[in-house]
Amino acid sequence: MNFVARHDGQDIPVEVERQGSGYRVRIGERWIEADLIDAGGYVRVLRFEDGTQFSLIHHREGNRHHITLGGSTIEVEVIDPLALRRQESDDDMGAGGVVKALMPGRVVRVLVSQGQAVQKGAGLLILEAMKMENEIQASVDGVVDEIFVSAGDTVDGGAALCHIG
Repeated sequence: MNFVARHDGQDIPVEVERQGSGYRVRIGERWIEADLIDAGGYVRVLRFEDGTQFSLIHHREGNRHHITLGGSTIEVEVIDPLALRRQESDDDMGAGGVVKALMPGRVVRVLVSQGQAVQKGAGLLILEAMKMENEIQASVDGVVDEIFVSAGDTVDGGAALCHIG
C-alpha cells in the first residue's frame, strides 16, 4: 500500500508491504521490517526485526493520526495518493456526486453502508490495484446514497463505486 505521511508540512512517501506476520515499510528511502501488535484500546506494540520493541498510543481521527511514544506526541496526516488525485479531479463535485475508481482493481472491502453520513477524508472502501490496497476516501461531507459495488467485485478505471449526496 502506498501513501503519503504529512508531518510538520513535509510530505513523506511511505510504502507498506505485508511480510509474513509483520510488515516491510519504506519511509522515504529507508526500509524497515516491523510488526505492529494491538495491545488493547489505543495501545500498540511496535516490534522491530532486531527484537527492539516500543509501546505507543495511537489514536486516529479521520486521516489524522496522533501517536504518543515516550511522552512525546506527534500528529501525522496519512494521505492516499489515489484519493488525492480523485479529490483534485472532483473539486467541482459540489455537495456530492459519484465516487469513481481511478484505475482498474478489485474491491477488497466496503467500509460504509447506504444511508451512512461521512465526512471529507473518511474511508469509503478498499480497492486493490496493481497489488496495492488503496483506501478510497470521501472528497466531501455527505450521506452515502448508493453503493454500486461489493467486496470481491472487479471494476474498470472510471467505474462508479458509490454516490455521496
